[in-house]
Amino acid sequence: MRKYSIIFLSLMLLLAMLVLGGCGNQVVATVNGEKITSQELDNEVTATKNYWAQQGYNLEGEQAKEIEEMLRQNVLNQLIDNRLIMAEIDRLGLTPTDKEVQEVIEGIKNQAGSEAEFKKYLVANGLNEPKLEDVVKEQLAYNKLGEKISSEVPQPTDDEIKDYFAKNGAQYNDPEQRQVSHILIGIGDYSNGKNRTDMDAKVLALQIVNKVAAGDDFGKLAKQYSDDLGSKDNGGQYPPFSKGSGFVEEFENAAFALKVGQYTVEPVKTTYGYHIIRLDKIISAKTHTLDEVKDQITARLRDEKLSQKQNEYIQELRNNAKVVNNLSKDSDAPAEENQSTK
Repeated sequence: MRKYSIIFLSLMLLLAMLVLGGCGNQVVATVNGEKITSQELDNEVTATKNYWAQQGYNLEGEQAKEIEEMLRQNVLNQLIDNRLIMAEIDRLGLTPTDKEVQEVIEGIKNQAGSEAEFKKYLVANGLNEPKLEDVVKEQLAYNKLGEKISSEVPQPTDDEIKDYFAKNGAQYNDPEQRQVSHILIGIGDYSNGKNRTDMDAKVLALQIVNKVAAGDDFGKLAKQYSDDLGSKDNGGQYPPFSKGSGFVEEFENAAFALKVGQYTVEPVKTTYGYHIIRLDKIISAKTHTLDEVKDQITARLRDEKLSQKQNEYIQELRNNAKVVNNLSKDSDAPAEENQSTK
């Protein structure tokens, strides 16, 4: 039995929840005569806004109205595409069986760990088990259509791979990297509740430098003193990194100025506090041959072909359908299409 993750459904819920919701009165679009209501659209827009809010995006403020309008248009276009895709899935006979759906449901229940946790999952997503079955059924149908489209995409040819490598091979080269260990003596909010002042942090950092100079083990000092919770248990060591990897400028400059085995005698000041940095290893830059990166290039080119094929597939469905979008400014929909459902 395949394993299914609860996360597997997270994005699908954004689209499917509205399809499963109640009906509203105003028709915002029709797809081959099938209506999409304002209530369906409102439900999905709300779900999408809640999702983005959970990711930390602020959808309020001066541009809120403009964002709302753009979001409604984008969501409606997604709903239209969803109707077209589901109709195509039905036409091709790709609708999943009840057995396939139940296998996924059982996988989700098993991952939840208990019936109580499974019910919490349903409540958290505004679902009951019949609605979850509908969501899973739709996701499986999407997967089947995706597999069909993927099977029609050819593998890149040797000439395509060679041409791509000739133009883009440099991006597969490995830049020079540094591996360092460090001890952070944090300031204020970065001092793990110690609320340390700048002066206190610098004094302690200098004391630790003296301990390193006297031969004390750097890794043990990191475990004892460092306020970097992500590295202290590893003796202060970071995975190798190259320039521009996201470290603050002062830290990166110091790391790349050291020789192997050297440490910063003068603690390095950043917004986080004072760092004692030791260079453990230099990993030289490497230029890769075509044979070494051929699999990566093959996968990338095939992904590009698959994306193009999927876009063309959707566009063909749109071209062959009668779609009326009553929210589109360019819509030439007749007035009677924009009426209430009965």
